[in-house]
Amino acid sequence: MDNPGLQRRLGLTSAVSITVGAVIGSGIFLKPLKVAQGLPSEEWVYLLWIGLGLVCLFGAFAYAELGAMFPEAGGQYAFLREGWGPCVAFLYGWTFFWVINAGTMAALALAFAENLLPLFGIDVVAEKQDPGILLAIACGMILVLAIVNHFGVGLGALIQNLSTFAKLASLGAIVMGGVLAAGIEAGPSTAPAAVATTALTVTGLVSAFMAIFWAYEGWYQLPFNAAELKRPERDLPLGLVGGMLILIAVYLLVNVIYLRAVPFAEMQAMSPDTPPTQVAALTVDRVLSPGLSGYLTLLIAISIFGAANPNLLSSPRAFYAMAQDGLMPRALTKVHPRWGTPVVSIWVQAACGVLIVTGLQGFHDVTDFVVFAAFLFYAMTVAAVYRLRRARPDAVRPYRCWGYPLTPLLFILVSFAFVVAVLQDEGNRSNALKGLAIIAGGALAWLLFLRPRRA
Repeated sequence: MDNPGLQRRLGLTSAVSITVGAVIGSGIFLKPLKVAQGLPSEEWVYLLWIGLGLVCLFGAFAYAELGAMFPEAGGQYAFLREGWGPCVAFLYGWTFFWVINAGTMAALALAFAENLLPLFGIDVVAEKQDPGILLAIACGMILVLAIVNHFGVGLGALIQNLSTFAKLASLGAIVMGGVLAAGIEAGPSTAPAAVATTALTVTGLVSAFMAIFWAYEGWYQLPFNAAELKRPERDLPLGLVGGMLILIAVYLLVNVIYLRAVPFAEMQAMSPDTPPTQVAALTVDRVLSPGLSGYLTLLIAISIFGAANPNLLSSPRAFYAMAQDGLMPRALTKVHPRWGTPVVSIWVQAACGVLIVTGLQGFHDVTDFVVFAAFLFYAMTVAAVYRLRRARPDAVRPYRCWGYPLTPLLFILVSFAFVVAVLQDEGNRSNALKGLAIIAGGALAWLLFLRPRRA
């Protein structure tokens, strides 16, 4: 039987939902404390959440042009292949497989388990010392998502839509509670903790950048589903840009409520051992009801589950496209004859996520590692807009990058500055070097095996 192709079943609602749902996960709940303790003032908090959101929006403008030009499976891999050739595209796919997608999925799975355990009265600290149930739940989450996405992109999109609406409704309730609260009792005013930053430093900026970029991580997922969008020339740009605008607005409003309920000075006074969910928990206590803060871990778990879904709903399409190009085993092109999903790609990536779960050392370390590796290729992808404008000036472009050539240039400059700053910062350099080592491994595989075979 011939191998069937992917099926166009996703509409605009699903396109926006994939963008929003892939991004809103753990970051908005776990990272605000790290951001506040890395910056010298409340104004800097707002500036970076808005500014870095706009940077990602500028990247989305470029991705929208590329996605409308190449409405096929593969997303960012296809953009790099068309813009820079198969070698660069392979290095991205290699890093995406081992680090960006699998690492993100594994980190989210562990975070999901950590937030689910307290609901059953299980001590998370003790469980981390001798993990058993923790690892079982994390691996179970990955397997459940693999099963869901095995049985059709429509079912995976339904899960994505429902979880996205639930997350937006929950965050909306926090925002409305903060707006309607007549008075909010803040905590005691004390001196900043030793970990807090009282002056703007490179280390503090890098720490805040890492945290906020992790909160926005996933904005690039939609183009992987381009071959399954009913009207990719319309729905892909609208899904990317519209989704990013929603995200910037939501993150800004939530941070306004956070800082109203838990003032900046109180955040800076918290000790390094403070749970990262403390800011969100105190906000729920103070703007809604103390009785509701116990359900925060359930909200975070649902949010993480929805954010992890695109790692198996969208990302395996990149490996499907790489296999079609002969850069991965041909088996990854296998599409289920009934469900129309790349089943082998889905299960191979799920298996990789399960393997990585057991080797992760810490949630924040993994997120820093993922963000650094990802931004190297984000900048290369956005730069492909310039290259393709020159190389293929007459190509059909249903959508053209808004603000060209300024907006993609700003994205590239910020990405480059971020990568250089991470390499220079002693606290994050080890994660950066790990990312570079993975890329170097891909380069070696290309030189030794793939390049001679293609020649």
